[in-house]
Amino acid sequence: MQNLMRWKRLEGRLQRLSPVVGGKKGIARMNGMSDEPADLPMWFERPRPASTRQRYLFGLKVSEVLAGLRVSTDELARWHKQGLVSFGPEPSRELEPCAIDEIRFVRDVVRSGLSDAQIERLFVELPRPMNFDPDAVAYSFSLGWVVAVPPTPEADPIEVVDEHLDDWLAELDVENNEGRLIELRDRITTLLLSIEKSHEAELP
Repeated sequence: MQNLMRWKRLEGRLQRLSPVVGGKKGIARMNGMSDEPADLPMWFERPRPASTRQRYLFGLKVSEVLAGLRVSTDELARWHKQGLVSFGPEPSRELEPCAIDEIRFVRDVVRSGLSDAQIERLFVELPRPMNFDPDAVAYSFSLGWVVAVPPTPEADPIEVVDEHLDDWLAELDVENNEGRLIELRDRITTLLLSIEKSHEAELP
């Protein structure tokens, strides 16, 4: 019965698409072009600040870190004033790994060659402090800031299909692939009829 309901839901999606093959009605939402932010695929998540509760026995002096990262004290002071980093270049401060990542991340974005307005817009989207691992965070023009996460080995194939089905059907629609949509609809209809006949045969 559960499989029957799944097939019927899929058939309903195809029927909703069939009258607008090649059109744009209803497709903007499915393609993530609406005003509402699109959900992330299962292999991405949003960047989150690293925990600062863990303390290390030894930190590195600000001067040592800045020299290694080729960042001047004036740059760090300016970023702190702008609210991009959570600390300034106090000589007595010792920096732990998450603070070093914070400087690295801001440095890489600021020196990316983007305009000040573009950089400001990118930073607005992120939570503070921005002490993310610079090697793990990336920017997607369609999804925004993301962090790749390993796929779950035991992922349910049915859940994977359910998650990506709408995007796939929308892509077929945008490509005017009416033949493929009709083929899917006919196959599903055939399967539904087969399941219904099996149920009828089981009745006393």
